[in-house]
Amino acid sequence: MAILPFKAEDGVAPFLSPQSIDFLHNMRQVELINNVNEMTAGTAFEGKTLYDTVYASSQDPTQAALANNASQAWNIDFFLQALTNDQQPPSGLLQQTISQNFGSFERFQTVFNANALSIFGNGWTWLVMNQGGKLSVMNTYSATCPFTAIPSNNRDDVQGVTYSTIQRAHSQRPFVKLLPVLGLSMWQEAFLPDYGLDRQSYVNNFWNVVNWQTVDERMVTSGNK
Repeated sequence: MAILPFKAEDGVAPFLSPQSIDFLHNMRQVELINNVNEMTAGTAFEGKTLYDTVYASSQDPTQAALANNASQAWNIDFFLQALTNDQQPPSGLLQQTISQNFGSFERFQTVFNANALSIFGNGWTWLVMNQGGKLSVMNTYSATCPFTAIPSNNRDDVQGVTYSTIQRAHSQRPFVKLLPVLGLSMWQEAFLPDYGLDRQSYVNNFWNVVNWQTVDERMVTSGNK
């Protein structure tokens, strides 16, 4: 399990308390990873990274339990790794890139907030980049990752019950290639302990602890994939 970029005992003020960070990182994520290890032991999935496990298991409906546990573990880590107690403003290039895609940096935040608050039940809100470098905001529900959220082939003439069957038949990726660069958990387990049902304050405080350098680095890395 990855080391947090901040001290868990400090939390990330004013966003998440030490107790919330302890639960998400030291309890929830540990539980999910233990589940993944138990389900993959002695199988073709054993030893794979979380990313590879999510991608492969999401192609097979019989591996739904594994996909859910691996996906949620990956999501939580991705979310926490972009938080900081020493926030620096986004670089000029990052602001320019986001503004070019959304009209302005402020409009990006407005769109992101609206998407997050529109989630009914548990889910995630993401800033993602497609293969052409275009940024967009999207929601996923339950534990779904952006990179396994959208099937790349919906042809009715393809016979088979899994995306892997389609991929083998047509040598195509089973999912649309969307690379996340920022994620926000809208699971109740993330906001209820500190905010109760006040999701608006939870989303607002998120912007005070985003590590924009990490986002910038992810965009550069995603652009090279």
